[in-house]
This record gives sequence, structure tokens and C-alpha cells, in this order.
Amino acid sequence: MSAAGFGGGAAPTRQARSAETRRRILDAATTAFVDDGIAAVSLRDVAGLAGVTHPGLLRHFASKDALLGAVVERLDRENSEWIDAAELAPGTLGMAALAERNARAPGYLELYTALAGEATSAGHPAHEHLRERYARVRASITEQLAALPLGGGLDPATEAALVIAAWDGLQLQQRYAPELDLVAHLARHEQRLLGSPPAVDADERTAVAERLAPTVIVEDEEAGGAAAAGRLGRERRAAITESATELFARAGYHGTSLREIAERAGISKATLVHHVGSKDELLTAVLRLRDRRTITPEPDGGRAVDRLYALADTADRTARDEPGLIELYSVLSCEGATPGHPAHDYFARRFRESRRYFLSLLRRMRDEGALRDDRDPRHESAWLPAVWDGLQIQWSYDPAIDVGRHLRAYFDELLVPGSAPGGRPGGARS
Repeated sequence: MSAAGFGGGAAPTRQARSAETRRRILDAATTAFVDDGIAAVSLRDVAGLAGVTHPGLLRHFASKDALLGAVVERLDRENSEWIDAAELAPGTLGMAALAERNARAPGYLELYTALAGEATSAGHPAHEHLRERYARVRASITEQLAALPLGGGLDPATEAALVIAAWDGLQLQQRYAPELDLVAHLARHEQRLLGSPPAVDADERTAVAERLAPTVIVEDEEAGGAAAAGRLGRERRAAITESATELFARAGYHGTSLREIAERAGISKATLVHHVGSKDELLTAVLRLRDRRTITPEPDGGRAVDRLYALADTADRTARDEPGLIELYSVLSCEGATPGHPAHDYFARRFRESRRYFLSLLRRMRDEGALRDDRDPRHESAWLPAVWDGLQIQWSYDPAIDVGRHLRAYFDELLVPGSAPGGRPGGARS
């Protein structure tokens, strides 16, 4: 007589038990990666959370890279299954609906936000997967948009890259500002693409442009007593900061040790600690260095639209002269989205101040008669920095994505004809 004859059901097979253990490990890994950040989690952490031994976990996943790959593959598969089964509402493109679905999927936004930044390094085990994923999504959205009457403004491939960039960038902003409504922003953009731009709120039409806030977010003073140190001390601290910048860009904050930074700088760990104090203080120095190198002080006066297009010039210059700073920003801004990360408050403030700055800039453009009547400054003040951040992430996976060129194409779409500087068209789409 079979076991089913006694117990009312067959005992789980070895294969079923193995599949259940694998599922528990993947669930635990997803939770740990989301809560603590990918780089900060060890296989032993995951094993403990899943209720298995470390050797038991290794029988299913030989390395952390293999485990991360399996987690990403499962999320992608679930996402694809939803897309294939979804019945889109009339008059929509499905972007907002998919974003809403992803927001409900446990761990999806948190994991992909962190992974998109961390895997920008070509040596990261998920880099190739993300590179192929971006190429696949751009091709899919390009095909979808090619069937729409986009007019003489943007070609479908450029529009696809911009939409994906804004989507990624808004997801990142939302991790720092949960009140930001990603789904509403995407739904608004869908309406525009479908030829029915939503009306600008009446209160926004009469809002007054505030004085433009400075774009430097982090103070420029040296932390602690470093500013008063002698020349040798300042040079040593500068060399340490340069080494940390390079390593943080490659492996993130949690994935880099002080010992590795000291070795890269050619000094002992004790000497490094003497000059920079803690790892958190070093991170602040790295972020300050990045700001000094990428943010150009703006002169008083001049047209707001000229300031807007100067941002694309900054993007060109950074990609040409300081590409490592783009990777550094992408890695740390995405890694820092985890609450409790030492860079979290810095980026939360930076995104908040960026939205405030661009809101003032866009309102000034409206007052100068350069901004199109159907463009809402409040919506665009979140969309614009999101596009920039998202384009930099895409560029990290595909250098053919020209951040400056795509930004100028987006800026052209904001303006009434004849408003763009340098003979650019502006207001290309009717």
C-alpha cells in the first residue's frame, strides 16, 4: 500500500523539497537585498533568513552572483508573464499600469533600483543581463511608439530612451520621496504621447517663479579639521578621496573596504583613518568632490532657457572628461536609496533641491514666453532630473546613448518655436 493510503497524501518528493528550499532561499535573498542593499548581504545572511545551513544554500547556488542572477531572473519572468496576460485599458500604452503592478510586487522596485546602479560597472555579474534588458525594453517601446503619430518632434527610438530614462529616474526619486507619484507622472506622459496632453492646473499657471536656488547641494568646506591641515595632509587626503571615488564607483560603498581604499592609495589603513576619520566621513568627501567637478556655478541674469540647455553641455563635458563620476553617481544614488545608508540623506536633499530648482527655472521659462502652454512646470520639474539620471544609467550600459543629445531633444519639446538657443528648432511637436 502506498503512503497515500495511510496519510491521505503522498510525501513530498526529493525534487519537490528541493524546489521548496530553493524558493525559500530566493524569497530570503530578495528580502535581504531589499532591506540591506545587495552589496551588504552575504550568503550566510541569506542562509540564516531562509532557515538553511550555509553548505545547504551552496548546494543550490554556488555563489552570491548566481543567487542574484536567479532573483533577477524570477522577477523578470513574473514581469513578462504579467505583460503577456495584461489587457490594456483603451487609450493607454500600459506604462502606468505596469508601473502600478511593479509597485505592488514585493521587492521589485527596491531591488531593481539598487541593481540598476550597482551593475553599471562592466565587471558586475548582472551587467550583461541589465545591458540586454535595456536594449530589449527600448526595442519594444520603440516598436510600440512607431505605430503612433508622434509628429515631427522626436523619432520613436529617442522617445523610447527618454521614457525609459524618466521611468528609472522617477522610481529612484520615489525611493527618497515616497509622496512622488510615479504612476501619475507616467499616465500624464502617456496622454501626451497619445495626442491628448492633460491640462495644466490653474494654480500652476499663476504660480510665481521663485529666486533660483544655488545648484551646489553639499557645502564646500572640508569636514572636521582637514581644512586646517598642512599641505602634506591635504595632499594625502586628496589622494585618499580619489582612490575612494574610483573604488566606490566600481563596487559601491558597502562593497568597498577601508583596507582596499588604503591599498589603492598606497598607505596603511591606520594612516587612512588618521586623515579621513570614518568611512562615512570619506563618503561625504567623495560626494563633495563629485559636486565640485560636475556642478558649474551659474552667472546671475540671462535667459532661463539658456540655463536649461547649459545642462546638456555639462552632460557632454562630464561624459567626455569625467566618465567615472557618472558611474559613481549612479552607483551611490541607487545604493543610497536604502534607508539607513550613509548617503541617503545627501541624495534625499539633492533630489528635493533639484526639483525645487527646476520648478523655478521652468516657471521662469514660462514667464519669458519660452515654455509651451501645455507643459506643466510642476510635472516637468520631477520629470527633467529623472530623465537626466535615467539617461546616465542607460549610457553606463550602452555608450551609444548620448546623454547630451537626448537631453537637448527633450528640451526642444518643452519650448515654443524659436525659443531655443543656437538656432535649435524648439517646439517641434505640434
